[in-house]
Amino acid sequence: MTGIRPTSPTGGTRHAEVAGAGFAGLTVSIALARRGWTVRLHEQNDQVRDFGAGILLWRNAMLALEVIGVAGAIRANGVQPGTYDTSLNGDPVSSELAGYPYWAITRPKLHALLVSAAREAGVEIVTGSRAVGADPSGALLLADGARLAADLVVGADGAGSVVRNSLGELTQERKRYQDGVCRVLIPRPEEFQGPEWDRVIDFWTLEPDPMRILFIPTGPDTIYLGMMATTTNERASRIPIDVEVWSKRFPHLATAVELAGRAEGGRHDSYQTNRVTPWSTGRAVLVGDAAHAMCPALGQGASVGLVNAVELAHTLDQYDEIGEALAVWEQRERSMTDAAQARSAYMAETRTLAKGNGFTPEVMETANFVLSSATPEIEAAYPVPEVNRSW
Repeated sequence: MTGIRPTSPTGGTRHAEVAGAGFAGLTVSIALARRGWTVRLHEQNDQVRDFGAGILLWRNAMLALEVIGVAGAIRANGVQPGTYDTSLNGDPVSSELAGYPYWAITRPKLHALLVSAAREAGVEIVTGSRAVGADPSGALLLADGARLAADLVVGADGAGSVVRNSLGELTQERKRYQDGVCRVLIPRPEEFQGPEWDRVIDFWTLEPDPMRILFIPTGPDTIYLGMMATTTNERASRIPIDVEVWSKRFPHLATAVELAGRAEGGRHDSYQTNRVTPWSTGRAVLVGDAAHAMCPALGQGASVGLVNAVELAHTLDQYDEIGEALAVWEQRERSMTDAAQARSAYMAETRTLAKGNGFTPEVMETANFVLSSATPEIEAAYPVPEVNRSW
């Protein structure tokens, strides 16, 4: 290990080609560019934009975003929930995470902040550019036949990654689960205004079959609803939202459900995981859902992706050899990521969060992960309070 300049084997500045301008792709691009790399980021769509629901960014993600200079904008544009409350059949069960450093924000706002930071860092963003594979020797392959040489090729093209699928040396362990989630963003009505509503509320009902509404204020004007049901419940898995079905099970949320039924841009996703081994081959590497898609029961999919993206750039900065850096990076991040996938799967299978008081020290290990790229000052800015429960 040495004090490293980002130089390529040819003596010039190291260069990365990145496929996928989602959260992980943008984050790794920013992190590399801020460390002196030249970065070209490819997005297959004609515009760089993200689906319009909401997201929780846990402490681990906030540390990663602090490292790349975006966390301040997240705090300014998002909501720090006062508590995480659980309700079963309309009755309060638990209240947790008082004072915990995590933030809720709309996905379009987070995406816009990352795009702005990427451009400010000097990342070249190319739209209408579709990757079809990668050469582990160091090249991104595009649909138009172009072969783009790079010191590092990053597949950040999501759970259905074509970059990953082009790398035959990797193994994949896929699993689908019984549940799915409808994600919608609604305007925040008057009855849910005020600081007392700036909290996450996890509404559950288990009979005759499990249904859940995760209520997350994302600002003064919007609320994110994550509406979970078994995939066999066809009416509860529809977009647009079936107001009759959801209102019957959650009558106390009738106003929110009515707004969800009129919301545009909602989507339904089934729960799934994909354990990929290894995350890299040669000079090609995977980040985000391309490497470790996980079901959203723990709410850590995006946060883990941001962490691993920032830690990748940090580790590459420490080693002359790309392959050595990628191996060290995976060794550092693998156990945390595997644990997050396993806990997410367990929580999806058992629905343990419905019982309340689910954020045990073991469950919070992922959120409290210590980043090697975060300075002591960054760590200290996000103190972890003692476990806070009531009811």
